[in-house]
Amino acid sequence: MFNRQEIETAAGPATVVRSKRRTLAISVQPNGALELMAPLDASEASIIAKVKKRLRWIVRQRVHFKEMLRDRTPLRYESGATHTYLGRQFRLKVTASEHHETSVRMRGRYLYVQSLTGKPAEVQSLLEAWLRGRAKAQFSERLEKWNAWCEARKLPVPSIRLLRMPKRWGSSHRDGRIYLNPDLVKAPAICVDYVIAHEVCHLKHPQHDRAFFRLLGDVFPNWQTIKARLERSVQN
Repeated sequence: MFNRQEIETAAGPATVVRSKRRTLAISVQPNGALELMAPLDASEASIIAKVKKRLRWIVRQRVHFKEMLRDRTPLRYESGATHTYLGRQFRLKVTASEHHETSVRMRGRYLYVQSLTGKPAEVQSLLEAWLRGRAKAQFSERLEKWNAWCEARKLPVPSIRLLRMPKRWGSSHRDGRIYLNPDLVKAPAICVDYVIAHEVCHLKHPQHDRAFFRLLGDVFPNWQTIKARLERSVQN
């Protein structure tokens, strides 16, 4: 079981979660909250010192999230509204069904939603179901390209699961299960590939240690740039 505690740092209050990891991981949440994943034996003083060293980075992250939230506009589910799929913007065209059937079809830069009532709640439900189906297909196809790579390293062949996670794009398990946030399908394709590569590397190195980042750099060069693009691209 993980141990949680609240501490004061140079960056303000922070939640410390202790686990069987080797290094300290610092995470800034969209609301500005600071979460620290620390080794079980790390002293409070050493944690505070490391946070102080990363203070400028923490401030930049908070500014980034503040600007992102300020510029965010609520999604609309009516004709003329724009929605994102694989990094591209599509306009909705909502029509009433004449045969009591519903559907979502993509043509050019439009998403045609045929609904029973045309009400936003129904359109939202139809569109989210369509996106989830697209997410499963896209993620499965892209992950399948890693099968031979995993087999050559005697790693389990990975399989996809969809899981909505408020703070993460993905997670992986030693048995090969890789969970991906269905909202990731809104991001550019290269960002999807980066998250998949990140999680596949965790099958070899579960922790965010030097070996993990060395492997990630080998299989996905310039991943830092793509990660930053991902953080900018999906705001809803």
